Amino acid sequence: MKNTITRSFELQDYKIEGTELSGFWADLTSKEELIVEVNYIPEMKKVFSPAEVEKLVMEIRNKCSSFEAQLPENIKCEVTFKNFGEKVYKTGQSDFELEPKELEELQVAYRFYVEYYV
Repeated sequence: MKNTITRSFELQDYKIEGTELSGFWADLTSKEELIVEVNYIPEMKKVFSPAEVEKLVMEIRNKCSSFEAQLPENIKCEVTFKNFGEKVYKTGQSDFELEPKELEELQVAYRFYVEYYV
């Protein structure tokens, strides 16, 4: 088992069809935690509709699950949805719900962390 974060994903891995990235920051806070902040804006229009936000949130949740599946089993992924009161989704969480609303930009923070040490 690995107890340190030794790699990340590339910028293109965070892209979602129909969106553009308006901001992207990665911060390796320690050898056990990496936070990647991503701001998504709509491609070729001004705002996301509530239905588009709902779909985008689902795609981000799926992306987090996909990232986690590619990492050693003790490295986990969670996503903080900053536009929704810092609500956090942890991979596999079945009771996660947001009230979709119209947004000019969806701000999220993917957090990769070591869950336990071996």
